Amino acid sequence: MIEILPIFTHSPLRNFSYLVFSNRTGEAYCIDPFDAKQILNHSQKLGVKIKGILNTHEHGDHTQGNLELKEETKAVVYGHKDAKHKIPGMDQTLEEGDIVFSVEEESLTVWDTPGHTFSHLSFVRRNPKTILGIFSGDTLFNAGVGNCFRGGDPNVLYETITSRYENLPDTCLLYPGHDYWDNNLKFAEHIDPKNAFRDNYKSSLMPLQISEMGAEKNLNPFFRRNTISVKDRLTELKETYSNDRSIFLTLRKLRDLW
Repeated sequence: MIEILPIFTHSPLRNFSYLVFSNRTGEAYCIDPFDAKQILNHSQKLGVKIKGILNTHEHGDHTQGNLELKEETKAVVYGHKDAKHKIPGMDQTLEEGDIVFSVEEESLTVWDTPGHTFSHLSFVRRNPKTILGIFSGDTLFNAGVGNCFRGGDPNVLYETITSRYENLPDTCLLYPGHDYWDNNLKFAEHIDPKNAFRDNYKSSLMPLQISEMGAEKNLNPFFRRNTISVKDRLTELKETYSNDRSIFLTLRKLRDLW
């Protein structure tokens, strides 16, 4: 069985790194190392050895712990094939469908998920029956999606969200690259005011809560873009749209400016 330890860093960027490990084998992989010392402390307490470093994408807030962690553990650094010269210490490239870690019947599989950048990966925890969790980097956040300011494209992000993330099972756990609950929920309240599910969910929301995709589909305005609540609000704001894609792009534009 694969175990997951989220490691939160109290920085302005509110980064998440993750240790993905097996108690049986003592083998671990780190996803998006931010603070190498913090990660090493956790791995030592767990009694596991970090064999690999998995980067969702090339941005420095997801790779800045690479070199120190690699030096201390001799781990192999993995990343997208198109980020080979952008990720510090990168040793091996990853492509769609690669399996980077497996324990018994569970595995961590690579999805190519462009949009936030064109060299962005997501890591899917699955067993033969279902997808158990997804490490989304900066593609999908709690109640929001990633921006496209630094090397991305919102049209491509739309395609990734609609073709992959919206089809995830409701029980799939979301492991994003940052904790943006607060700001994203405030934007959701602004753009999707008549969402009773969100108001009820907020009352039970715990700090740094890991959510299920079923909840996200009822919280996230980018998933709820075709609801009356969102469409009426866009009309109030005098925003025009013609189809599903244009609503998504309008929401991304409004979030950029909000």
